[in-house]
Amino acid sequence: MKPHGGIFMMTIRRPEDFQHHFAQLPDIKLHYVREGSGPAIVLCHGWPGFWWEWHMNIGPLAENFDVIVPDMRGYGESEKPPLDQIQLFHIDRVVDDWAHLLDHLGIDRAYMVGHDYAALGLHKFVRKYRDRVIKAAIFDPIVPGFESRYLSAAHFPESWYSQFHQLDMAVDLVSSSRQATKIYFKHFLSHWSYNKNLFTEEELEIYTDNFVKPGNIHGGFNFYRANLSLSSRPWTELDRTISDVPVTFIQGMGDTVVPSVWTDLVASWYNNYTIEYVPDGGHFIMREKPDYINRRLKEAFLGATQ
Repeated sequence: MKPHGGIFMMTIRRPEDFQHHFAQLPDIKLHYVREGSGPAIVLCHGWPGFWWEWHMNIGPLAENFDVIVPDMRGYGESEKPPLDQIQLFHIDRVVDDWAHLLDHLGIDRAYMVGHDYAALGLHKFVRKYRDRVIKAAIFDPIVPGFESRYLSAAHFPESWYSQFHQLDMAVDLVSSSRQATKIYFKHFLSHWSYNKNLFTEEELEIYTDNFVKPGNIHGGFNFYRANLSLSSRPWTELDRTISDVPVTFIQGMGDTVVPSVWTDLVASWYNNYTIEYVPDGGHFIMREKPDYINRRLKEAFLGATQ
């Protein structure tokens, strides 16, 4: 915190304050941030986000871990596949990207943490790459059965944007000006948070800086076209098996887009897990409750009482 005109304001680490790297993988070039030393922990973002949504977690976790924070394909500084080839944005491709990134870095096993789209991806990763996972933490779990609830008419007041993203005009409208981009993404960052005024003006500008870069709006929208359209088939047969990976699920009770009552689906797919509920948390729990998340990840993964 720093004083400004008699008012204490939050000091944040901006994107340029981190160490940036690129990895050329078999079919994509991924950007990632890396910091710290110790066992590897991979922090995986969702939408509307990019690697920087973990900016309040990277430093504290780097005290105990080798923290690796990638941009998914189509997001941030990572390469964009051809935007007209929707199949290249399927979450299964992202799952393979994470495994290839570990290969690139010479890491056999890691702690995996995911939120939003990465929650969907980690459900797949802990099955397809079981031997690469030490333990996992998933915020707002997305598991088989989620999609029918998410895309239902009853939930449409919250999930409408997923169908808006199917339209070609959506990219044109949201990218029509910097102000349009900022207004659109501010809506979700505010509405999905427990505290609707959580994100500072500086943070909103940083998110806008990211999404006005070429391909970033379109790339993010393509994830909905590939994975959460009315005709999408996000799950494989393997995804519908029970996992024994130790998983800590953390759910904000104030999350409106992935409601806490949907955690009833978890028990069908996992047999070695805990679920923790945060009464005054929303969808962006790593930003809303950073001290709690940083402490709980250390406790869950290392058994350390912080």
